[in-house]
Amino acid sequence: MPKKLRDASPPSSNENFVLTAGFDGCIFIYPKEEWEKQEKKLRDLKVDLEEHRFYEREFIPKSEDVRIDRAGRLTVSQKLLEHAQLKPKEDVLILGILSRIEVWNPEVFQRYREHFAQSYEQVAQKIFSPESPSPKK
Repeated sequence: MPKKLRDASPPSSNENFVLTAGFDGCIFIYPKEEWEKQEKKLRDLKVDLEEHRFYEREFIPKSEDVRIDRAGRLTVSQKLLEHAQLKPKEDVLILGILSRIEVWNPEVFQRYREHFAQSYEQVAQKIFSPESPSPKK
């Protein structure tokens, strides 16, 4: 893991991270402190709702605690490598996304971006200006 991303993690994480199957074919890496926030959200799910149970059953078993070694490496399980279509000794794409790190197969990430129909600017406008007025005629 790049030193820059390790250094950006909260000191309380102490080189301890949680890996889990991310969305869209990547691996999420959470510093331990951020993972605890995710756990709180999971505890707030309602066991009597089918979708909540399904999400818990899919998300939790795919999560694993890891510790970064002295060389800045971490071990990724075979199930997560398969989830992200990663192969040993091949390039990976690592993205720092606020409270988490994402690890991608570069080809999978490229297909994801090509598949997304809207541009970055269009998405930004939609997210940050949901009530934007329609153009005047």
